[in-house]
Amino acid sequence: MKVHVITLGCPKNAVDSEGMTGILESQGHLLVAEANQADVVIVNTCSFIASARQETINVLTEMAGQKHPGQKLIAAGCMAESHGDIVRAVTGVDAILGTREWMRIGEVVGMPTASGVIAPKSLMIDLQQVDPTAIDLKVPGDYADWRTAAIERTGNGPSAYLKISDGCNLRCSFCTIPSFKGDMRSKRPEAIIREASQLVAKGVQEIVLVAQHLTDYGRDLGMKDGLADLLDQLCAVVPTDRWIRLMYAYPHGITPRLIETMAKYPQICKYLDMPLQHAHTAMLRRMRRPPDIERTKTIIHDLREAMPDIAIRSTFIVGFPGETREEFDALHEFLAEMTLDRVGVFRYSDEPGTHAATLEAKVPQKQIERRWHKIMQLQQTVSQQRNRVWRGRTVRMLVEGAGTDDDGKPILVGRSFRDAPEVDGQVFARGKGTIGSIVNVKVTTTTDYDLWGTIV
Repeated sequence: MKVHVITLGCPKNAVDSEGMTGILESQGHLLVAEANQADVVIVNTCSFIASARQETINVLTEMAGQKHPGQKLIAAGCMAESHGDIVRAVTGVDAILGTREWMRIGEVVGMPTASGVIAPKSLMIDLQQVDPTAIDLKVPGDYADWRTAAIERTGNGPSAYLKISDGCNLRCSFCTIPSFKGDMRSKRPEAIIREASQLVAKGVQEIVLVAQHLTDYGRDLGMKDGLADLLDQLCAVVPTDRWIRLMYAYPHGITPRLIETMAKYPQICKYLDMPLQHAHTAMLRRMRRPPDIERTKTIIHDLREAMPDIAIRSTFIVGFPGETREEFDALHEFLAEMTLDRVGVFRYSDEPGTHAATLEAKVPQKQIERRWHKIMQLQQTVSQQRNRVWRGRTVRMLVEGAGTDDDGKPILVGRSFRDAPEVDGQVFARGKGTIGSIVNVKVTTTTDYDLWGTIV
């Protein structure tokens, strides 16, 4: 069978899509680049916010409208789990798989045979006469059972995501994720090490660890300092000239041992994505987030003391219900004081089914917009200052593209240890290099978010 996969949403979805393609390829199915070439189209859906759900419906509708005779359309992932009724209502969707079901994609697509495709007897799903409402696959046990351990990673580029857990034990008042992903389930260390070893063998230069809550890793497995333990094991199989990057590390799980571990290994990028969401105690309590701002400041201080060049990224929400001028000013002052390297800011919007959506005292949209712009203007200045200290210094750059400048001279584009894929700045370097390699760049110029230099 020829299969085409479309991935929507976050890097964690990208990992699940790669898991699905690995399963299907191991069963003899062929991946194709275009939907019109496929016998089966799989859309790995996103349900994070309203715009993501609308994009999902748009893509499903488009794919359904383009189906050729005999082609099947499968909706997988978050929105298939959280809003299955809406997904089923899209005419042309033949089957759905929720967030905990994707490892059974081979059972839904079926095993290829000389005469076509036959679904396993255990499920008796006939894709020629499938009723989406009849499919109810529930996966028992941990997030990563024996099936996950058997997944083959493809490693198609210089950078790859590696999901170490799914679900979340937190219940932030603005977030819907636990409602359809459930509590955190850690992937077992041996499965993670196997995936990492596969990616290294395929030439991947950067492994980005992702989860809903990275620093909670291993608690459900009885591990005391699970992320630090995992990093010890990863650095035993990942060479010192590769990168390991940590994303989505909540502050209350950042322990002294984790900081020590990050500082010890050259493989671990001196970079940490630490979603904070706000910086006023009362606001954080309404968000149902850890409210100890002074502890957060201490953690940032400890990270910088152990790793002076560390790049810290965070995300914040402005306009959460009831946000007063005093609370907003506290956030502004926090960012001015802590000078974080990378900051993303979300404008609050109600998400149906969340506690936050029931709160009164909504902040007017114009006020939200003004506050968003004020934070972004501040952060632009901070980013300029944080970038400026790299002038005259040398950074390692993962090369992701090559071209020529206005004078026709060769130029490379990529990222330093300070820049996560897709969300942070870039490095531009004059000179030649190979895409997928890591090179040294002497920084000559800095802009608001990017570095410029020459290959050395």
